[in-house]
Amino acid sequence: MADISLTASMRSNLLSLQNTQSLMDMTQERLSTGKKVNSAIDNPSSYYTAQSLNNRANDLSSLLDSMGQGIQTIKAADEAITTITSFAEQAKAIANSARDVPSNFDKYAISSNQILEPVEGDIIMDARADLSTFNLKVSDADDTKKFTVYLGDGSKHDITVSGGSASAVEANVVNQLQGLGLNAKGDGTGGIIVSSTDGSAISWTNGTNGKDGATNGLATSTSAAVVVTLDGTTGANSATIAGAINTAATTKLGIEAAADGKAFSVTAKNKQFMIFTDGTTDNVTALKTLGIEGSRKAGDASAETPERTSYANQFNEILEQIDALANDAGYKGVNLLQENNLKVIFNEDRSSMIEIQGVDASSKGLGISQAQNNWQKDASIETSITHIEDAISKLRTMASDFGNNYSVVQSREEFTDNLINVLTEGADKLTLADMNEESANMLALQTRQQLAINSLSLASQAAQSVLKLF
Repeated sequence: MADISLTASMRSNLLSLQNTQSLMDMTQERLSTGKKVNSAIDNPSSYYTAQSLNNRANDLSSLLDSMGQGIQTIKAADEAITTITSFAEQAKAIANSARDVPSNFDKYAISSNQILEPVEGDIIMDARADLSTFNLKVSDADDTKKFTVYLGDGSKHDITVSGGSASAVEANVVNQLQGLGLNAKGDGTGGIIVSSTDGSAISWTNGTNGKDGATNGLATSTSAAVVVTLDGTTGANSATIAGAINTAATTKLGIEAAADGKAFSVTAKNKQFMIFTDGTTDNVTALKTLGIEGSRKAGDASAETPERTSYANQFNEILEQIDALANDAGYKGVNLLQENNLKVIFNEDRSSMIEIQGVDASSKGLGISQAQNNWQKDASIETSITHIEDAISKLRTMASDFGNNYSVVQSREEFTDNLINVLTEGADKLTLADMNEESANMLALQTRQQLAINSLSLASQAAQSVLKLF
């Protein structure tokens, strides 16, 4: 091309046309790619800044997926907690239904309160085939002796034996008993049958101090109620109290006591029995502390109540379902209800995160034990109900904690999603072309190109005018 000489006007028009074509090529690239900065050559500052923004947006996008999976893991745990709570409430309803069924134990036994500190005082225990009737045996040897009668209304009355002869002693005692409103009849030999007129329970203790076999009590009668004295040693705990009762009353009355943890129970198989006090303040306090005052009909307290056993089995089945549900609450290998922890990362350099602590939502972790002794005792049912109520409280706390964590992760997910949009938008502002502007530029450049071509044509015509000389 160096050997070809162009006129100044042609060269000027040619350069203008080449510049226009270059601009058109650049505009066409922008229109085809949609970007005004396609490489570092176009604008190094904008190109690398936009690339940095896009890289961060991509990094956050991968974390966004992790946050979404974390939310699903929390939702799986929360759904399981909701169902477990429903199971727990169902178990409580079963326990309440079982409590409404009278059990043989509670019909024929008396349970104490929990013994938390030593109990001191006297308690009176009596057991007979019929509590409304008792037998006495008096003789002339009992002259000046004393015994105490307890009526169904809770009142006590001291009877003093006198008369000298056996028949006179018998008659004197019968008169005093009849004076109390009791049916009393002697057999002429010192034997006296005593019964209440209304069928209420009545008892008697031998000796003025209430102690069986006391020196000032009746010499020959052996059917008196037994007084059990509790002190710092015998009344120390449920085991020692049960032991004291057994020592005093098992052989004589057939009453048996057994420790049951910090409480104890009293039974008299197939015999009516009652427990009361002589009304002395300390003794009333002792009996109130023990919580065993009252009477029971004759029956076998150890006989199982089938209805309660059935309810207990249903309760245990519910606990098995709770365990199975807690085991099935996992998501992608993470089970928050089996004490697996979940870590959710919020930013690209891992400096912001949340670690969600797993819990044990099994029946054991919730503190629910299987039905004790097939729920034959009300105390066992009460224990189960207490466990269930505590478990429901724990479940509500778990649900609240997971709900709070869910809200945090969801909020960070929304923030991250918005931040990605901000970063992408910022990168686009640095690199994207204005398509309207570029389209207008293309039209202008096309017009300029046509004008440049026409101008070059005119310049070449001026050079062709020399041909007219030949």
